[in-house]
Amino acid sequence: MRRGGVLLALIVWSAALIPAAAKPNFDLAVLRRDGIMVPFAAFNGHEWSAPWPTSDDNVTLPIGLDDVPKKWWGPVPPPAWTAWLVSNGSHQPLKLEKPAQVRVFCGGHIGVRTNYTGESVDERAPSVPKDALVVGASADAVAVDPILAISLYSQDATRLVKTITDEFNKEEAEATTRFTNWVHPYSRRGREAVPIELEAFYRVHEKTPAHGDWVVTYAEAIRRFPAGPSDKDCGLITWVRGWVIEREGKTPDLHLTAKITYCDREGVSFMQPLGHLSIDGEAYWVYQMSSWRDEIYTVARMRPDEVRPILNVFGGGCPKDAVK
Repeated sequence: MRRGGVLLALIVWSAALIPAAAKPNFDLAVLRRDGIMVPFAAFNGHEWSAPWPTSDDNVTLPIGLDDVPKKWWGPVPPPAWTAWLVSNGSHQPLKLEKPAQVRVFCGGHIGVRTNYTGESVDERAPSVPKDALVVGASADAVAVDPILAISLYSQDATRLVKTITDEFNKEEAEATTRFTNWVHPYSRRGREAVPIELEAFYRVHEKTPAHGDWVVTYAEAIRRFPAGPSDKDCGLITWVRGWVIEREGKTPDLHLTAKITYCDREGVSFMQPLGHLSIDGEAYWVYQMSSWRDEIYTVARMRPDEVRPILNVFGGGCPKDAVK
């Protein structure tokens, strides 16, 4: 064997002895303003799962932390917990104290009381605001980046409305055909004369080794129509939400859905971004979708050609016919 061949063989052999970087194992939880943490997801280094029970109807509340079934924590019980605050992106270690039962809308949920002290909450409210995304790992092991809220009065917001207008009109027209015995009081031309109002605008500039650079935007927007004689001062709206994926040199890729409803926004879900993760070469958004009667925690994978929810976990809710 030539000298060069021997050297190459030694390099390959030496590289084989270097252990591969360990892939992170961790849990995710929402941290309520009342200091109770509700775990909802686990990542085992390869895939996502939801091992924590989503309801306490048939589950006994563990007495202490040592009594929590190990399978609830996913593949590996977390060695540490870090709360990443939604308000400013800062983080702090979190100490778990004991299991707790919480009421979420019309159902119960098992969570864990922590040493976090937030602002006071209304005990009569069906749900509690979320102050942080909690990661079952140290801040050095798994970091959470903020999902930026862009000003609705910025030039970017004006450009976004222009970008989505044609798709907004298309989805709105489709939504008006989903009724059997009802016709929208405004014609398509009349509807399109009403301005679009942007209500939520979140954006992340994504970058991964496999997919390069691109921009992901989530938007919520409405058209607001005057109340008619029988609308009880609550007029119709067109509610549109969804994703805009932008890559340099390409036409924006739009994924929007529309719903025709009234100003009380019955059946409409709103996003609360919780944080952004970059794990094993993939980018993820973690967020809560909530309506007047339920909430869902989602982990969605971001790629230049799609936004794919990997995990949707029911956080609690009420039946549609429940008394308000």
